[in-house]
Amino acid sequence: MQSTTRSFTVGEGKGYLTVACTEDGAPAEVLIRMAKQGSTLAGMMDAFSSTITQGLRHGVPLRAFVTDYVGMRFEPAGLTNDPEVKQASSVMDYVGRRLALDYLPYDLRVELNVLTTEERATKEAIDGVGDAAWTDLVGLSMSAPLVVRPRRS
Repeated sequence: MQSTTRSFTVGEGKGYLTVACTEDGAPAEVLIRMAKQGSTLAGMMDAFSSTITQGLRHGVPLRAFVTDYVGMRFEPAGLTNDPEVKQASSVMDYVGRRLALDYLPYDLRVELNVLTTEERATKEAIDGVGDAAWTDLVGLSMSAPLVVRPRRS
């Protein structure tokens, strides 16, 4: 299988995301390694990795994992080193967003509000809501829209 490894940071947490794909490009194995070996977080990420991999091998669609993981909140959280996922509310939130961006089609990602920087800009221009529509606060997901509706008198 062909695999790619991506180094990432989420807040103070550092790790590596490795995804091995089948010949048709579908993810078949996901490995999340955190830099602090022996930590509780590193152990939990190993367990999540195993669960995701076993699920994919038994036919669970990637969308099911992404739907569950996007928006999870726990430490470490905050800014990332990924220009497409500027902030994450947890390591699992980051992993879910990264997997969605790399492997899910645009239509599904729109439903999950997981878009690339370019896709967000295009969507904002089409929707006419402007740059202020997306929050940019530490600890909040970049793809959480903040839509302000005018009050009716």
